[in-house]
Amino acid sequence: MDFQKLQATAVVRRNSIAFVETLFSLYAERRPLVLVSGESQAAELPGLEITRTIDPGERAGWFTARHPAILDDLPAQVSYTSGTEGLPKGILLTHRNLGYTTERIVEEMRLTDEVREYVGVPATFSFGMARFRAVSAVGGKSYMPPRGFDPLELARMLGSGEVNSLSAVPTLLRILLADPKIIGDAGARLRWMEIGSQHMTGDEKRRIRAMFPNALIVQHYGLTEASRSTFLQISGASDGMLDSVGRPVGEGEVQLSPDGRIRIRGPQVARSRIDAEGLHDLTDAEGWLQTNDLGHLRDGYLYFDGRADDLINCGGQKVVPDQLEERIRARLPSDAQLAVAKVPDLQRGDGVLVAIAGEGAPVAKVKEAATAALQEMGISAGSALHVMALDALPVTGTGKVQRRILAEEFALRQTTAPAPTPVEPGEIGDVLALFRHEFPGQEVLPGDTFETLGGDSLHYIQFSLAFESRFGQLPDGWERMSVSELQDLSETKNASTWRRLETVTLTRAFFMICIVALHTQAFVYSSNWGAAYFLVLLAGYSVARFQLPEIIRSGSVRTLLGTIRYVAVPAILMDVFLELFITRKFELPSLLLVSNYVPPHDIKGYTFYFIEFYLQLLIFAALLFSFRRVREAFRERPLLSAFILFLIMVAIDRTIEHFWDGNWNYHRSPWNYGWCFALGMVIAAAKDARSRLFVLGLSLVAVFAAWHLTSAAYYVGGACILIIFVQSLLVPAWVKIVVAEIAGASMFIYLTHFQVIRLMGKAFGEPHPWPSLVLAILFGVASMRVYASIDRKIMQSRLLTWTMRREPSAG
Repeated sequence: MDFQKLQATAVVRRNSIAFVETLFSLYAERRPLVLVSGESQAAELPGLEITRTIDPGERAGWFTARHPAILDDLPAQVSYTSGTEGLPKGILLTHRNLGYTTERIVEEMRLTDEVREYVGVPATFSFGMARFRAVSAVGGKSYMPPRGFDPLELARMLGSGEVNSLSAVPTLLRILLADPKIIGDAGARLRWMEIGSQHMTGDEKRRIRAMFPNALIVQHYGLTEASRSTFLQISGASDGMLDSVGRPVGEGEVQLSPDGRIRIRGPQVARSRIDAEGLHDLTDAEGWLQTNDLGHLRDGYLYFDGRADDLINCGGQKVVPDQLEERIRARLPSDAQLAVAKVPDLQRGDGVLVAIAGEGAPVAKVKEAATAALQEMGISAGSALHVMALDALPVTGTGKVQRRILAEEFALRQTTAPAPTPVEPGEIGDVLALFRHEFPGQEVLPGDTFETLGGDSLHYIQFSLAFESRFGQLPDGWERMSVSELQDLSETKNASTWRRLETVTLTRAFFMICIVALHTQAFVYSSNWGAAYFLVLLAGYSVARFQLPEIIRSGSVRTLLGTIRYVAVPAILMDVFLELFITRKFELPSLLLVSNYVPPHDIKGYTFYFIEFYLQLLIFAALLFSFRRVREAFRERPLLSAFILFLIMVAIDRTIEHFWDGNWNYHRSPWNYGWCFALGMVIAAAKDARSRLFVLGLSLVAVFAAWHLTSAAYYVGGACILIIFVQSLLVPAWVKIVVAEIAGASMFIYLTHFQVIRLMGKAFGEPHPWPSLVLAILFGVASMRVYASIDRKIMQSRLLTWTMRREPSAG
């Protein structure tokens, strides 16, 4: 037979007895068949030559004919997976595949010719048609309900003795669990039941077992390519085994690949798929089928952990949708119809979408339940959690939720929803609106905090200014308070004209002024310098205080990547401006922010050395904390871990300087400043008197080793003492505003102050140090405000492209 162009009969899908009769007739004649939605589809199937198309028509009722299992190794049927992304793949099943599966069903369920089954699954799906094959093989009878699965009809037929067997998927069984009185005493009359391969919790299985106490209940796991690969006898399983999907039987085998994916081998496994190019192997040389399902084995039993496609990677933490659904349902009424899917998220990679169906769906309650369930799993999803209400969940014919369609619907709503009217700062009336204004492009929920949203030190200053101008003084540690908690705080507005000014903000502003003053020659704070080193120290302090907690919680360094973007983009834009309009020289190292690795005399135009090694240290931190063991070390022993990092950075600096003297670029390399960055992390980790004394000693040793008894050592050492022992100072509100504006705009002051000095020189023909200093600071603050406004509008209008993989079919 030429498998490159398989001749087949197309059968139009009809959930009817005539459809079942047609398939058995073609099986008996050994004529390969394929199921189609209509004649138009039959002409489009790749790799097949359709000899005729049969539309069997509609007819419900009983199927009573007997058809023994066929075990010939000949093509029987081309089945297409129920994927909804692109073209489903055609699976070539042999009579042996189908017959072996039929025999295993009969054997595991101990079916006899007394079986009278209510087939609650459409015959057009592999699960449903397999039930007709199994019941027919033992000479039993199968009933196809005219209106599909009908709980009332099932209860009546059970009560009258017309049926004694049931096949259904968990979605349908949950209808019965929501109202057990529907079945009532009739449940004791059921003798057999097979449950499809959707996820079902151990508790749900126990409740089904109690509803049908005399039935032999079996659940299977399988795919179109490998139907009924494992069986679990729910009726006889221990409670500990109910969360599994059973074990392989007969000649079937199951194992796991190194990455935890389920592999299957046995007579039930299809060997080939078919497309326009012919047949392709589905199995490897040893006969193993590699699935895209995740699982684990325990005592020979398989536990299904979800589809690899569906697995949600929220900030580095893995979430199995089925498991999250189970935890959310436990917090909601038993009849809640919900599903979990993944959606893209800028901050965490994958976001979590919870779809809830039904009229008047309790979105707020579902969001609360989902937040609690995620926290129970050790995940703070923050703005990555979304809840969407639907009239009904999209499902396949066998009741499997189509998660990709949920994600597409969510994306459609996001992109077609009217753009929110931009909120001007003066119009912000509540804390949630303020958060949304300050974190554009992110969904902000009442449970979010400044930390979980990825805030850093620069945003900390800007946000605190915005908050206090509207709602009054913020307490210490407000960055860890939720939006709701800050809202409650705002309702008791503190009208005092005094504000808490953090010493890190004060020192940032002071040393930024020192740098600009040095360049304008307004004053020389120290002939030995040191300001840049301390600002790098504050960068390390900021990472440890504001970003590391969220990195440890989420497992993602995206918050650091956000800071890198925030710093790099303005620097590159300024470089582009200078090269186009000022120097008119194209210098790639400056544009790439790596000119600190080029000899200074080779750079003819401007360069921002401080920004460059600052960014390189942030990139180093992002790489460092991308390792799970490093994150765990900082979670368990933060001070010790930071201290070890400090020692490593000192060793790296000394080693490199021994072989490569940094005088050639004035020590503008990241390893020259790495010890300061790490020292800042050590200082941030000091939480009590004992640790602060240790950190004080370490800081003074490091500072005086670097600068000896010079003014730079006094300045930097004094600032270290201040931030170690004094978190904040009480100052008049206007003082905090002035200092915080300078500190918050420090990067833009650094980027623009040379141009201000140059313009002042051109305008007046001679240096004006103090006016240049003041103007440079004012221009930097204004530049920051303009850039932040533009960046906010861009982020608010940014759209995502959403893609999801398809669902597998029931097997």
